[in-house]
Amino acid sequence: MHNVSLVFFTILIQTAVGIFWAALFNIWTDNNGVGQIPLSILSVCLGLIILGLISAMAHLGKPENAPHAIVNITRSWLSREIVSIHLFAMGIVVLWILTVLEVQTGLFIVEIVVLALGIVTVLTMGKVYGLRTVPVWNNTATFLDFWGTAVLTGGVASAGLNVLISDKGHAPDPGVLMFLCLGLGLKLFSLFSRSAVQKRSAGLFWYASVRTKTRGKISTYVVHACLYTIAVALSAAVSMDMTGQPVFFLLVSCGVILVTEIWNRFLFYDSFGRLGL
Repeated sequence: MHNVSLVFFTILIQTAVGIFWAALFNIWTDNNGVGQIPLSILSVCLGLIILGLISAMAHLGKPENAPHAIVNITRSWLSREIVSIHLFAMGIVVLWILTVLEVQTGLFIVEIVVLALGIVTVLTMGKVYGLRTVPVWNNTATFLDFWGTAVLTGGVASAGLNVLISDKGHAPDPGVLMFLCLGLGLKLFSLFSRSAVQKRSAGLFWYASVRTKTRGKISTYVVHACLYTIAVALSAAVSMDMTGQPVFFLLVSCGVILVTEIWNRFLFYDSFGRLGL
């Protein structure tokens, strides 16, 4: 349970990035170009980032030393991760202010910059786990998993926000459905890749934990894949207007994905038993 803070830190930050991506995708496709993201969505993104950073602070032995995390930015991916997250948060704040002031000049450029910062944020989060001594982390499955979380979790959350609190007030459009399918594809590929890597690494001397080997069985990943697929199917039903209760189905979809993400991320951190860690 010592990884609880890291689990929620990574999921919250990646979800915030994904919500912003999905919201921006909706705005650009609906308006054929620049448009303002609703304040409610920007506020949710900022709130998730703040909660994620608070969760990360809980993982530190001495939280007062947190400012020192950025001093090694030229050599440490962890420092780059922290800096990129803060820059992304600052970009959200700038967009929030521009939206309040109803400023259109330069809005498209700011959105592009924040979009790029979100990409950098997820990229650096994956790079943090590029450790040669931990092969189950140092592979493409980690990047696919993190990108999949951002796209899938952020997409479903954005769809829910569109129905619950956004200015649109209607069910998500086919563009969001395409966004969710992309996220599902990334998650399925990541599960397959990680299972293959764990099978190849099971014989290494530091993978002595029977529990770790059991958790790496293919059956666990099959269950995850089924849960992700069910959640996307529920959201797809709403997107195609196949149900008269969009809020209920979206809440169930969000709940299934959130529970699966937490379970999957715990397995990610417990996927090795290397001596000395």
